[in-house]
Amino acid sequence: MNVLIVDDDKLARKGLVAIMDWEKYGFEVVGDVQNGRKALEFLRNHPVDIVFTDIDMPEIDGLELMQMCGEEFPEIKFVILSVYESFSYAQTAIRMGALDYISKISFSPEECGTILERVRAKYMQTCRDGHAEEEKQEKVEEEKQEKVEELNRRWMHTRWIFSEKEFEDLCQKTKEISLRSAERIFVKSFHNIQLLSDGEGEFPSMDTVEEMLDWVHRWREHIYEESLSSSQKNDISAFAAVIKYVDGHIGENLRSEDVAERIGMSRSYFSTRFKEMTGETFHQYVIQRKMKTAAEWIEEGKNSITRIAVELGYDNFHYFAKVFAREHGCTPSEYRKESKNV
Repeated sequence: MNVLIVDDDKLARKGLVAIMDWEKYGFEVVGDVQNGRKALEFLRNHPVDIVFTDIDMPEIDGLELMQMCGEEFPEIKFVILSVYESFSYAQTAIRMGALDYISKISFSPEECGTILERVRAKYMQTCRDGHAEEEKQEKVEEEKQEKVEELNRRWMHTRWIFSEKEFEDLCQKTKEISLRSAERIFVKSFHNIQLLSDGEGEFPSMDTVEEMLDWVHRWREHIYEESLSSSQKNDISAFAAVIKYVDGHIGENLRSEDVAERIGMSRSYFSTRFKEMTGETFHQYVIQRKMKTAAEWIEEGKNSITRIAVELGYDNFHYFAKVFAREHGCTPSEYRKESKNV
């Protein structure tokens, strides 16, 4: 551990260098200077681990030197020397991060070993704490990066365009990352979507993540509006039209071959492409939408559960209840009871 001695009293600093058995405790005095200004010059040109400094010096005193080094050399530690046996000075120095506060008045040669051992132990502890904090920070950064990578993967997939649940979850999690990270994700995602849809234009520059998400929300709604008013020129608009059709005919027996025919696709292409873009088979998607609608109708409480099952195309109530429980984790009756208690 490299040590710098700072004291405006030449005899005091030379005596300190001579009286202490520095090497025995792993220290090496690499310099001694007469004031804070000289200390800063020395520190800018030499590696130093610990500064032993007098507290009362002209130009820059010991506490001021600590404060200045805290900004320029935050890794350097301090031991304060003073002719004052002041609790207030000692308290201030320790609060600012000093390893120790040594009174020159009560200091004796017999205490040198004890002092250096104490300073060494405190320095090693701060290094361990610093390393632990660094590892903790690295772990936090790793977790942040993993979260960003996961969000990037999910935004790159088109599932969020077709799944309300996926879209809401993505929006919530994206609010937790930085503006720069969100911007990179959206630029890549929309470039990918433009390639899929033969679209034009770039993702606009925004000042906050919330503004970006608002824009994405409006863009997503526009996709669905356009899918109803124009012929589907690409798979994104075609499947947006399918989603709207399913919602509008939720009580019917919806079959993939019938829907595929409506948008001019073969059944095999429709089935394969629908799963690629939405993350679910058409059958799975229809069930999920029917059960979501069932939950909404149960919450409204306008019809009996049996009537809701029939209106959603389920003649077999027990089968309906089984599918509902699989989707929501409880029976329709339990769901109604819970919704009334909320």
